[in-house]
Amino acid sequence: MSETYSPDPGAVPQSPYGTVFLSQRDLGLRIPINYVTSPGVSLTAACFSDMKYVDDDFNDCFSNLLAVGFRRFEIDLYWDQGSGMWSLCPVATSSSIQQRALVSHTPLTVFSASLTAPTLAIEQTLSPSSVLNARQVTTTNPSSPFPATSMISEPSTTSLGDTSSSSASLPNNPSASLISAGRYVCTTSIDISVFIHQLLDYFQQSQNTLDAHLLYVFLNMHAALSNTAQPQSAPTTTSLPDSSNLLGNHFSGNLSAFLYTPNDLRLDRANLNDSWYTVTERYRPIEDYYSVTKGEHDIVSTEDGWPSEGFVEFSRGKRLLLGWGTVDAEMAGYDLGNDSKTIFAKDYIQNIRTDFAANSSGGPTIGCFLQSTDDLSQVNSSWAAATIPPSDYPTATSGDITPLLTLATNTTNCGISPILNLTLLNSTAHENYRPYQSFSYATIWSWAPGEPKNYTSSGSTAGSMFRCATVNPNLAGRWVVADCSQEYYAACRSKNHSYNWTISDNPTSYYSALEACPADYVFSPPRTALENSYLNQAVRKTARDYGNHGIWVDFNCLEVQGCWSTGGENATCVYSDFSSENPYLRKKYILVATIATVIVLVITALTIFVKAVGNRKSRRRSKKRIDNGLVYEGVPS
Repeated sequence: MSETYSPDPGAVPQSPYGTVFLSQRDLGLRIPINYVTSPGVSLTAACFSDMKYVDDDFNDCFSNLLAVGFRRFEIDLYWDQGSGMWSLCPVATSSSIQQRALVSHTPLTVFSASLTAPTLAIEQTLSPSSVLNARQVTTTNPSSPFPATSMISEPSTTSLGDTSSSSASLPNNPSASLISAGRYVCTTSIDISVFIHQLLDYFQQSQNTLDAHLLYVFLNMHAALSNTAQPQSAPTTTSLPDSSNLLGNHFSGNLSAFLYTPNDLRLDRANLNDSWYTVTERYRPIEDYYSVTKGEHDIVSTEDGWPSEGFVEFSRGKRLLLGWGTVDAEMAGYDLGNDSKTIFAKDYIQNIRTDFAANSSGGPTIGCFLQSTDDLSQVNSSWAAATIPPSDYPTATSGDITPLLTLATNTTNCGISPILNLTLLNSTAHENYRPYQSFSYATIWSWAPGEPKNYTSSGSTAGSMFRCATVNPNLAGRWVVADCSQEYYAACRSKNHSYNWTISDNPTSYYSALEACPADYVFSPPRTALENSYLNQAVRKTARDYGNHGIWVDFNCLEVQGCWSTGGENATCVYSDFSSENPYLRKKYILVATIATVIVLVITALTIFVKAVGNRKSRRRSKKRIDNGLVYEGVPS
């Protein structure tokens, strides 16, 4: 099978962003997944805004979006009743082929705007000094929990590049058929197999302890347009998918080893004794966020609880949840019932907040889950998400996206996952991934710009002491690395409520911070964006002379430089087996057995993939890969 997950090198997180993403994932490993925020994007907006539906361009686009940190994806799928296939192209390729001749590959040239963008500051990682300026924070109003501007720096011209006309022959693979139908240009091979193949390859390449993340995919179901002369006209569906073509069967037939399904959730909830309580505490969902009931024979169950990423990913080896988005009226007769064991019902794993609003500078006005009241019992951000930005947001290449990035930051701070439904700077993520990378990085809620800094490698003689994290009130509550022997106040979370924080009465070194918290509180790090917002609210409300100092949070790399863990000064690096000569070297362990030995493809899936591989071009970029279940080694970038 050919390699399809192959992002642009610059899209792959460079230091320190790899550590930042790993930190946030690890901090939230015990938090139920419905309370963990992550950025999302519409694939139609990010990959198909130019109305070109080409396999290889989509593979590049989706690869870049995955690499820069998007975890939620909305995809539009079209039922082509003539061919009996699900397509990513809005036009039925079967009827288009019958009514029109195939477009000749050689003379066809499609002109489009491509960006020649300068390198963003977020990518300048060649020297320690450039890393320090990765994301810029401007002065924040101390009374406001939200930054006045984005955490991501933009070029001084407020543009990411200039527009220049260029031509690109379509498709890159000369063996692929291309059709032109009204506004659309599509390869005939861009069906659901392209998307599934890409997911499978991404999971195979990232199936290790350092790179694995949960993905959420939301399926919008449409009928393919059949009138190529007027592709905007509504189609007439006379033949709906049979059981072999249900979307649930396509995904489960090829990705069953990775899918966490409604049926899995039902079984896990029914008996926690046999599910969540059987795993090590590091991966067990904490009960602060859901209620439990003890029944007959002391069987514990829950009606509202969700597993944590640690349980789903590291105990079950699952990586993907599917949910329904919109279903067009033409597809109303589709058999949703037979997919109910595989695909979550609409709004079940994503609650789009229609009451969330923000001003023109990106500051939230209503709908934020950060409340000033002491009554936190009503704070319920379960699966909260918001589609942004406003419909009138400028899309021109020279547009200033700073307010959008600020909005992404503040939406995350509110405990809401921001879902991008816009083509940034009039460019797809295949043509220019940088603005999409900026959007994803704007949702970082933990480390401050350029953090965590590696003082040892930057030549500091006291570098061995700079291994503990503090909240910096002057950096919008983001974290910085500090000397563990210095005396700062300690962040203390209530043992009874995750959003209830207090600050220790007296400053102390990190080594004594565990004893600095008052009764019923514990020295702790924030584990989600909303927890961090409530901590920073407590910092602002507490009368302390912080000066230029920070507030300790329970996060350090005392055992292994660069390996951030919780548990006070005795915290253990969970990525062990490091080399004593090179303490930065850590091993990535494969989460489960090699995928080829786990997944059994059904006959229909084999047919799909044979066709997909046959039409796939040889990739333009070569990447080093390790197959056959070998151990990956390296330092998180």
